[in-house]
Amino acid sequence: MLKESPFLKFLDIELEEIREGYARVSGVITKDFLNVHNTAHGSFIFAIADAAFEYASNFTRDSVALHMDIDFRRPVKEGEKVIAEAFEESTGKTTSLYRIIVKNEEGKLVAYVTALVFHIDNRREV
Repeated sequence: MLKESPFLKFLDIELEEIREGYARVSGVITKDFLNVHNTAHGSFIFAIADAAFEYASNFTRDSVALHMDIDFRRPVKEGEKVIAEAFEESTGKTTSLYRIIVKNEEGKLVAYVTALVFHIDNRREV
């Protein structure tokens, strides 16, 4: 895959590592990404998890997300760096399952995500 995503560029999410079945990305919480509680908006946490998922699941095959489930575990404040790592847990002909861990700089869990991808390279025309 490794195509540049305008959305990830806008969020300043950086790809740190990628290999088959794995990707790690990071980003820093800026004032623009805060919610009414002055902590990172959940949509940014979801976006960084989705970015790691996107890179990992598209490394060898063209794929699109079918489902993502996120559990938020701790807040992140302005100026903090967050890291998301995606791990391929199970792969099949048409779908694969991923686990994505989002942590802060101290390694504390920010969010836990499970995600299912559909491999569009297996799509049949109707």
